Order: sequence, then structure tokens, then C-alpha cells
Amino acid sequence: QKNQMSVKSCLTNIVNELQPNKINIKIPDNDITVLADESKLEIVFSNLLKNAMDAIGDNSGNIEIKYHDEENYVVIDIIDSGSGISEDDINKIFEPLYTTKQTGTGLGLVSCKNIIEQHGGKISVKNNPTTFTITLPK
Repeated sequence: QKNQMSVKSCLTNIVNELQPNKINIKIPDNDITVLADESKLEIVFSNLLKNAMDAIGDNSGNIEIKYHDEENYVVIDIIDSGSGISEDDINKIFEPLYTTKQTGTGLGLVSCKNIIEQHGGKISVKNNPTTFTITLPK
């Protein structure tokens, strides 16, 4: 069920639900809209933000969300100040059942990838700093 949705209000709602303690989450002042299933994108954003918070751990840290328009796409970056993803793990994190967490199922990033691909988009990750990039068609 795709509708025009506000990326900013979706992210703001999730951040308010997560109530990060020592972690500052920065959302841009401008808004951007995308044609998407909002409940599905909420799952993706929530999962990525929780993972970023886990990566930062009990320390204070920052998560910065950036987004911008390209000709036919919207690009969303979620950048965290955590310790990064090891080079051994970074190529496997979108594989089913792969996890580095004690209590993880290894399905969170797989479902994120599936949802983004169902929207005709792509998701990727890089280190220094850890940045998840989502590209969605307008």
C-alpha cells in the first residue's frame, strides 16, 4: 500500500518512541516525501536506528540522518558514531540468520533489505563512519 509519505515525520515518530538516553539523533529540518508503504518503512528505519543505538552502546554518541533528492530517487543516510562493522562482517550482514549480537535473530537487516527491494530501492553499508544508505525511487 504505497502513498506519498513524509520521511521526516516517520523518522520523528520512531525517534520519539525509541527515546534514546545518551544518544543524540539528528533529523534534518527540511522534509522529503517518497511514494512508499509507511508501515514497512517504519520497520526499516526503526531497525536501523536500534542497530545504530546498539552499536554505540552505553556510551554517549550521535546518529545523524541525512536525506536528499536526486533526479528519480530519494537517498537517505543513517550515520552513527559507533565502533563500526568489522571487515569480516560487513559483507555478510544482509545474509539471513547472520548476527553479531548475543540475542539477535539475524533477520532484521534481511527484512530491511527485502522491504527496500520491494519498493524498487537499494540498501548498502560502509564504514568510517558507519553509514547505511537507502535509495528509493520517487
